[in-house]
Amino acid sequence: MVGISLTLALLVITSAVAAIGWAGGIWALVGPAVTGRPVTVKDSYRYGLRHLPSLGPWTLGATLLLVAGLSAYVVPGLYLLYALSMFSFPVLFEHGTNPLRRSFRLTHTQAGRVLARWSVLAVVAVAFEGALSLLFGGLSLALLGHPGFGSSAQGLNDGLLDAVHTAVGAPLWALLVIGLTVTYMDLQASPTRNSRS
Repeated sequence: MVGISLTLALLVITSAVAAIGWAGGIWALVGPAVTGRPVTVKDSYRYGLRHLPSLGPWTLGATLLLVAGLSAYVVPGLYLLYALSMFSFPVLFEHGTNPLRRSFRLTHTQAGRVLARWSVLAVVAVAFEGALSLLFGGLSLALLGHPGFGSSAQGLNDGLLDAVHTAVGAPLWALLVIGLTVTYMDLQASPTRNSRS
């Protein structure tokens, strides 16, 4: 019972942090066009915190769907990852719509265009993270005598190395925010986009 409670608590916390960062990152990109002035890091965090009550529950819901899909088999999880990749934009910009349904519509109306961009992002993300994992696995092996990461980490040194690995990988999240924001804005501007719902 404690394990399930701890897992759910960590999932809620992770979803909240992800929602704040994702909304803040999107605002850093679109805020200057909306406000006519540069957006600071402080502005981005404020935007993310202000939208946590609306984006946080949807992030948790999408995460649970994704985990269920990945638990079923990899293919349903990858499909849900693609189909739900746009859910945050309707939460932030299309009030009154169901963000999960809207994400499905956005990713399926012009599926070829979206899948091409999404595939490029996925390939870059996997290649970048794979290269980092190999690099930091090699560093861990050379410095600590074993390639330990994540749940196999063994102590403070592994934890510090894993934290550096995560920090160095942060530009990957910026790339994903930028790529998906550009894709969403392009779909919104497209004359063939379907109606909101």
